[in-house]
Amino acid sequence: MRRFIILGMCAAVAFANGAFARAIVDGRLQVEPAGDNKYIVDNNKLGKAEFFGYVGDFVESKKITGIVLLKGDKATDEQKHVVAITASTQHIDAFIDAGGKVQPLVDPVATQQPPAAPPVDNQAPASH
Repeated sequence: MRRFIILGMCAAVAFANGAFARAIVDGRLQVEPAGDNKYIVDNNKLGKAEFFGYVGDFVESKKITGIVLLKGDKATDEQKHVVAITASTQHIDAFIDAGGKVQPLVDPVATQQPPAAPPVDNQAPASH
């Protein structure tokens, strides 16, 4: 009986190590976009805050060097933005897989120009 318990524990550890191996390829955490601005990492569906914490754990425990957003063509600008700022905050690189080609992820929100502020009460801007 004890032998079966030990074998079961060894199988569970081996399975867990295999799961982490799928989630990390070449030192990069593999992330998929999910509906409602969620993220799938290692078969776990995570919100923004959970995703940030999960990445932090992988940076500390597994020493990842980057994040790859898989199926990047299906990701929203918000999802791309969250992956980019999460990677930046964790001091790792962000990549996107677009059509089978992995390339650096450019934050779409950071590249957008902020809209010009409308004049107050239709007044012209003050001159200096």
